[in-house]
Amino acid sequence: MKTNFLVTIITAMLIITVSCKSKAQKDAEDYMNKIQKTVKENSPSSADAQQKANTTSGTIPEGTENIVGEWELTKIIADHNGNHVIDPDEEKEATTNMEDYLEFNADGTCKYTIVKLEGRYEIVTKDNGRKKLITYDRTGTETNKGRYIVSVTNKELVLNIIMGGSDFEVFKRL
Repeated sequence: MKTNFLVTIITAMLIITVSCKSKAQKDAEDYMNKIQKTVKENSPSSADAQQKANTTSGTIPEGTENIVGEWELTKIIADHNGNHVIDPDEEKEATTNMEDYLEFNADGTCKYTIVKLEGRYEIVTKDNGRKKLITYDRTGTETNKGRYIVSVTNKELVLNIIMGGSDFEVFKRL
């Protein structure tokens, strides 16, 4: 009799355990389904995602697509005559013991300075045709003024910095 009672209790406990596990598993599945439904409802449609991609890639004007990548400063050239052109005699006097870092991503995000601060960037074509490179920190504050793209190739990025004078920064691709 004791054995039958013990078997009945163990069987009842197993049934309750299996039943509880099934209910917990069903509750978890219901919860995950609700989350998936909410994500799907609140996610942009593929058309919205494509529009966003097109808008973001618009920050890189034609001819400057090569800017995407990592860059290390190799030299600074003073523009002594202020003509915004690197003259041979100015290039001979270039300073090479400076450090700087730039990283531009296709989605408009960037990292800048040696400590690799995160932000975003834009390339704006001015009325005179020059392409101004504008970087912003995480708060949206512009971090530099008067930085123009002179040239960008697969290997070299040359910027003209106009702040109380004119200098050129020459970067090599990492």
